[in-house]
Amino acid sequence: MTEWVQMLVGMADGPTQPVHGVVVPYRNSDEPFHFYYATSGEEPVFLPIGREGVRLYRWGRRSRIESVDREVLFVSDGSSAWDFTCDPDRPRCTELRRVKSPGSGRHLAITPPVTHWAGHHHARPTGPVTDLEFLGRRCWSVDLAPRESLNMPKPSLRLIVDVDSGAVLGQHSGDGIDGAAYTDVTVGEPLDPSLFAWGGPVVTDDESCARIGQGDTPDVERAMQWFRENITAEPIHVPVLTDFTPRFVDSIDRQSGAFSAPLGPDQPAGWLIRRPRSTEPWAVKTYGYQIAWSTGRFDWACQIHGNGTLDAAGISALQQQLHPGEPVMGTPHLVFGGSDEP
Repeated sequence: MTEWVQMLVGMADGPTQPVHGVVVPYRNSDEPFHFYYATSGEEPVFLPIGREGVRLYRWGRRSRIESVDREVLFVSDGSSAWDFTCDPDRPRCTELRRVKSPGSGRHLAITPPVTHWAGHHHARPTGPVTDLEFLGRRCWSVDLAPRESLNMPKPSLRLIVDVDSGAVLGQHSGDGIDGAAYTDVTVGEPLDPSLFAWGGPVVTDDESCARIGQGDTPDVERAMQWFRENITAEPIHVPVLTDFTPRFVDSIDRQSGAFSAPLGPDQPAGWLIRRPRSTEPWAVKTYGYQIAWSTGRFDWACQIHGNGTLDAAGISALQQQLHPGEPVMGTPHLVFGGSDEP
């Protein structure tokens, strides 16, 4: 049986041989897809893997993405990244670690830093490594547990890795909703290293900031000092009425009564999840503000996004609206999903 450490060593630094082929993502859900990100003022760079598929070239930590018609979309030497989607002659340049991935396929196109595997964000196997054949090649497959999330609990991640090169050939969510994989692949065919670099003019992070009016950002600390001196230096705490009505119900088990739902009709305010009452540990604990309780029939957990919290009156009001007339009878035992760390 292949050990996880053997698979990890084989894939940790990216493909050891040149690899290229067509990659096609998929999504088996009609539910809205939400992606949240933050930047320091510049235009973000997104990994351009569209639903129509792309041509992907990999070698070590380097990557190159072209459209199916061979238009260059993205190039990385493993440290820097160039995005050609807006201007093919003057691409946007940023650090590879800052490239965002709203869809599936990041593990195919970008090799995580070695430190990723020392953490707990899809870094720990939930079971043994299995051997399989994919596209006529010997491969390994493993399911990796997610870390706890401030958003809805995340599914596990399945990776399919080529044994000979260490290239990730497939990435699939454990719930079967989305993923990406090669539809054909060539391993070991020589590639010109110049495919993975750009020496022409670029738009830098600083130039991008200036483009969107962030070049003259005021001195934040001086402004805050003025506020503390002229308005108040004390924390400002006020109760706020928030609409927790779900936009949709993410999953339902009609037989057991279990469900999960994102809270808030417009912007995400948190999530709510329920299971039949049990003494078993419940892998839904997060680092953010969270409350959990039990009634006679069910265990409940609620995550509140942002910096807000609920006082005793707020918690009671929420519980009475969710299960009127059913008293709280304890607290379920919560644990971190995919992590044994506090």
